[in-house]
Amino acid sequence: WIFLTVIAALIALTESSFVVLNKGSLSKESFPPQSRETVLRMSLSSIQEPAALVISCFDQLGPSGKIRLILASQSPRRREILDMMGLAGRFDVMPSPLDETLVQQRLRQQSETASVDPIEYTRTLAEEKAKALAETLDSIERTTLVLGSDTIVDLEGVILEKPVDERDAKNTLSRLSGRQHYVHTGVALYAVTKSKYGAGIECSKVVSFVDAATVTFAELTPADINAYVATGEPMDKAGSYGIQGIGGQLVERVEGDFFTVMGLPMHRVSRELSKAMQDLL
Repeated sequence: WIFLTVIAALIALTESSFVVLNKGSLSKESFPPQSRETVLRMSLSSIQEPAALVISCFDQLGPSGKIRLILASQSPRRREILDMMGLAGRFDVMPSPLDETLVQQRLRQQSETASVDPIEYTRTLAEEKAKALAETLDSIERTTLVLGSDTIVDLEGVILEKPVDERDAKNTLSRLSGRQHYVHTGVALYAVTKSKYGAGIECSKVVSFVDAATVTFAELTPADINAYVATGEPMDKAGSYGIQGIGGQLVERVEGDFFTVMGLPMHRVSRELSKAMQDLL
């Protein structure tokens, strides 16, 4: 009879009150019995959060989607990362027309009078890559997002970019041997939309950011360095190594996003793409 009494009391309580969950807060409000279903629907609706990752927006990308995504890069590693995110067939690849050498020279000249922060350096390159391509799109059928990116290796504030030749690659690897360095990957998103004021299009920056990871190299022997450079892998990579390939053997530890070192921080890109798409739709 005690059990039956408790059950009866609980039933009576639910007839006069209802617990409403609202974004992490717990409160007790009184409602007539007939309004409980309405309140429940309103409560559940109020706690629905917008999609946080691009995986929730797949249907908006691709040939039949409302948004076109363009990767402004020739990097096979960045294409691979987007494919791994499930975006294969949902984005186009168009190399940026930006002359990176001129931008790098300009930034180096600036560094002669004032130190150039590696983070701002890679952010600037990512922004200018995306902007240069976005501005070449004379006409669009739908809203377009242009994704630009740049990756550099930072050894105690010194920027180590792609080697100019094998000797340069060997020198770089010797400097990295047994030491810790940073890898910065800058990312920029530009939106190209139809003008609100008639014919033409509008180009604007949506977001730019830099993600960093800390990489610790093993102690490398001269034989290791010579053999690795002989593979040819270091020649088109910032810092003269590729962590996703043979060069992964040189790395003892990574602190941060592995994909940042590879060339595109997957998680952060997913979040920023999702947010940009929701803002544009």
